[in-house]
Amino acid sequence: MHKRVKSWLARISLVIFAWLVTPSVSYSQSEDWRNKIDRVVQLADSLALQSQYTFHLNKFDRKDRQITEAWHYTLNGPEVIIFEVHYFINAIEHDEVYYLDEGQLVCMEEYEIMNPFTDDDEIIWGSVGFYSRQTLRQHITMGKPDYPNGSFSEWEALKKFRNRYKELTENRTLMERNTKGAIFAP
Repeated sequence: MHKRVKSWLARISLVIFAWLVTPSVSYSQSEDWRNKIDRVVQLADSLALQSQYTFHLNKFDRKDRQITEAWHYTLNGPEVIIFEVHYFINAIEHDEVYYLDEGQLVCMEEYEIMNPFTDDDEIIWGSVGFYSRQTLRQHITMGKPDYPNGSFSEWEALKKFRNRYKELTENRTLMERNTKGAIFAP
């Protein structure tokens, strides 16, 4: 009988321990993707202040207006860790920023800014998405979103990233062949 009570107490203790520990374990796992993204963003921003490659692409939009896109990217070893594309249409600046971890998107920012050269600049709209394993974990918008269908589409955002990343990869090879080193920031 004494053995049975000890066994029963051991099982109850184990169940109580598991009940107490399980929420904190699952919470720490759910927070892990945020910590990983935060580390990548901090590293990327730090490296971007030290060195950065830049090139320009001339394009035409759907209304046949010429647009010059400025592309900036930073490497962490041989891999791109951050790249940014910005361009102007009339007095509005369009800015896209992509943070990567081993070629995978972890954070995507998009902004549309009115009058970026004055003290009265205004964010017309903005969007920030956080990704883990090609899955959107959190999405934040500000201002009036400029989505074609009226709402955010995770699939469209990933498609846009893939197209931009492909474009970067194609031009990066050409850029690095013609440049001996990165442009160093002051």
